[in-house]
Amino acid sequence: MQYLIMCRSLTYAQRSAALLERKGISCVVVKAPQGLSGSGCGYAVSLYRHLGEAAAILKKNNMLNGKLFKREENGEYTEVRLNDLS
Repeated sequence: MQYLIMCRSLTYAQRSAALLERKGISCVVVKAPQGLSGSGCGYAVSLYRHLGEAAAILKKNNMLNGKLFKREENGEYTEVRLNDLS
């Protein structure tokens, strides 16, 4: 299952991805799908595992500033709340 961690800028997405990679979590920076970004264009960190761990790492480093989403089998994205990850 694909997960997206929304970021407020390309720079934040790149820094977040670099931090997660250093911590052993494989991820890539992607353009956010239309409709997920409030401004119409945005970037996200995409990963397929360890969403809870990734969110915790980013939060600990004050880099978690966007919403979390998971892609459902039908291609739709649904928001994941931090409370749901515990």
